[in-house]
Parts: sequence; structure tokens; C-alpha cells
Amino acid sequence: MYSRQSDIWRCDVGKIRDMNKPETAPDSGDILPRLANMMDSMTRAEVKIAKRILAAPDDFVRASVRSAAADLDISEPTILRFCRAVGCDGFKDLKFRLIQELALSQAMTDQSERATKAAAAAGPGAAAAGKDRDNDRVFDTIIEALTRTRDTLAYKDLLSSAQAIAKAGRVVVYGIGGSSAALATEAHNRLFRLSIPVMVFTDGYTQRMSAAILAEGDVALFISSTGRPRELQESLELAKYYKATCIAITDKETPLGRDSDLCLHVGLAAFGVEEIQPNPMRFAQLFVIDRLAYEVAAVLGERAHLALRRMRGSVAWLHGIAPQQPIGD
Repeated sequence: MYSRQSDIWRCDVGKIRDMNKPETAPDSGDILPRLANMMDSMTRAEVKIAKRILAAPDDFVRASVRSAAADLDISEPTILRFCRAVGCDGFKDLKFRLIQELALSQAMTDQSERATKAAAAAGPGAAAAGKDRDNDRVFDTIIEALTRTRDTLAYKDLLSSAQAIAKAGRVVVYGIGGSSAALATEAHNRLFRLSIPVMVFTDGYTQRMSAAILAEGDVALFISSTGRPRELQESLELAKYYKATCIAITDKETPLGRDSDLCLHVGLAAFGVEEIQPNPMRFAQLFVIDRLAYEVAAVLGERAHLALRRMRGSVAWLHGIAPQQPIGD
């Protein structure tokens, strides 16, 4: 009896120790090479999962546990055990680390392609330019982005966009994450000065809510570097459903660009942009915002002049008259 109680006691203590034992931190190495190296020691079901991930990692990161299990004809617990076996905390952790790895791989590929194209465009004498040319790379790519956008911007689309904004009952500006949210705020800054009824939304939830109360005669202006954020696409679908005019400042070959009523095309830089360099596309988008605001003011005519004069007068009381400063600022 005593011996049995002692065994039970030891067993319980062992369980407590296991519960209090800190979890091993997951390996921070790349997932895909690890899966390839571990396949010899995996079970048949784990090999099936690993092969599917290695064959189509992009598809796997978009799947849920349920859909992945159904697709592979295995149980959901099997997938969860697989995640822990390869050093991840769970299914979400596995997908997150896969996305990181895929994004880094794509960035490195892009950088390599850009470097190759840049070297080919520069010609054999480029190496002699030395460090000074490297120092000018940021400037050069900004100028290239501005020039390319100026040459590809369709004036008829710009004018149609300006006319829609000038007569809109209200304008909502959408941008999400990174520079796009900041540029959306700048678009609002440009338009409210012209007495345009405009609001800016940089959160996915409020974008959806505001899109749901738009109506015919309203304008939704979308700003995006990639033209792919799901939040913006869904808000655009809502805005179009309620018959608002949808304008996008993005690449015309993206989902947002293709689905909008009017797209003011701004394409990503073809080459010459390093991984660590801020994207010069935002300068091109800012140029388009300024061109659009300029055209809106031209369409409004005297109404815009009056609004700007009144606004300038209101701030002149604070800092006086600043020489050489445009009335729009």
C-alpha cells in the first residue's frame, strides 16, 4: 500500500514538474529547408503534410486547419501535432513563419533582378562611377518614379476624377498601413482646403462602415502601393454596391486598380530599388495627389480661390504673411 502510494506521489510530482517546465523556444531557422531535412524521420501523415507545404507554400499559408486537413484527408489534430514536431507553437505560428520566409525570399529575388537590370541599363562604364553614384541612387530612383508616373498618367482619367470629386456630396479617402495611410491623410489635407466635404479612414473596420453609408454622387478615393490589401478591396466592393464613384491611386494591373471606376496609375519601380531603401513610389503617389488637387481646384474655379483666401487669412493671424508661400499651403 505504501509502495503504491509512493508511486502515485512520484507520478503526480513528475506531472507537476512537466507542467512547470518552461516550453522550449521554437527554432528560428527557416521552415522549408527544415521540412526537407526532417522528412526521413517523419511519419507517413507528416510526410504528406510536408510535401504539400514544399510543393505549394503560398497556397498552404492561405488555408485553415480544417481546409488543410480535408484537402490532405487527415485529421486536424494530426496537423497540429505536425506543427509542434517541426518546432512551431501551432498552426498559426507555422503559417506566420512560412509567410516571413516567403516574403524574404521574394524580396531577395526582387533585389537580385533589380540589380541585374540596373547593371544592364547602366552599361559597362558604370563601375567607374564609384561611390558617388551609389550615394545618388535614392535620388535617381525618386526621379525615375516621378518621370514614369508623369508619362503614364492619363489626363482624361485625372480630369474625370477631379470632376467627380468637385461635385461629390462627400469624399472618403482610404489608405491602410505604411506610407499609404500617411498619403491618405495628405490627400485629405489637400482636399479639405478646397471646401470639399472629405474624411479620411485608415482602419479597416471604419473603412467598411463608412463605405456602407455611401451613396450615388459620393466618391471613395483609395490609395495603395500594392493594390492588394483585402480590407481595401472589400471596402471598394461595398462602395461600388452603394453606387459611389471609386477612384484608385495605385498600379492599374492590381485588383484595386482593375476594379475601381477610375485608376490613376502609379506603378512600382522596375529596378534599382534596394531592399533597405524606402519605396520611391510614395513620391509618385504624392505627385498624383497634388495633380489631382490642382485639377479639382481648377474645376471649382472661384469657389476654390475663395476657400483658399479665407483659409490663408485665418492662419495669417497666427504667424503673419509668409513671402513666396502659395496660398494653398
